[in-house]
Amino acid sequence: MDFDISQIAIAGSRKLTQLDFIANNIANVSTTGFKAEHLYYAMKGKSAQETARSDLGITSIVIDFAQGTLQRSGNPLDVAIEGDGFFAIQQKDGTTYTRNGSFAVNKNKELVTKDGSKVLGESGPISINGTQIDIDADGNITADGNVAGKLKIVAFDKPGQLTRTAGGQYVDDGNAGLKKNDTSRIASGYLETSNVNAMKEMVEMIDGHRSFEAYQKIIQTMADLDKISTSRLGRLS
Repeated sequence: MDFDISQIAIAGSRKLTQLDFIANNIANVSTTGFKAEHLYYAMKGKSAQETARSDLGITSIVIDFAQGTLQRSGNPLDVAIEGDGFFAIQQKDGTTYTRNGSFAVNKNKELVTKDGSKVLGESGPISINGTQIDIDADGNITADGNVAGKLKIVAFDKPGQLTRTAGGQYVDDGNAGLKKNDTSRIASGYLETSNVNAMKEMVEMIDGHRSFEAYQKIIQTMADLDKISTSRLGRLS
């Protein structure tokens, strides 16, 4: 059987890249609202169009947006979305979207993420004046009995078109189909856990390491055979 060492090397590089994604998933198994991300490659002879991300022929990066388990925190500023949808977060260069509802109130009495970005309500950033804060299932926020605003919850027709950014947030380049979400419910005092299946990821990591080691052994064997062939040719000459 003929082996193409360059193709084997590419296969090994692909496997390493897949292992990077698996390692990232495992590292975020405890990250609030994190969604597992998987890397797939086009198979030779298939009709799938390869994405021109690199010379490795990456087919697609798929984010699993399945909901994680809701875990009670007891903090009224912690909120989780039951169903589809994302919280809208104001950034300096636009809006990002997240499933991480671990919020706080800053010194200016604004509802913000833990990194200080403003959480958007249906009328813009939300100001909270009061100490007794309640958030109902529709996302309405009251402080000491006074209405403070309503969380802006959005959804997308094609969430797979979103791009992940730092901090488990996502950006929409205009292709995801942004729309208002009126069907999801808000669980106050809860946070959504990561949807990473740690056991599955560990099994895939072990399998990936074994495949990579097999590629290494093939390449080493071919290199050794090449040295032997070169040596024999040298003696014959």
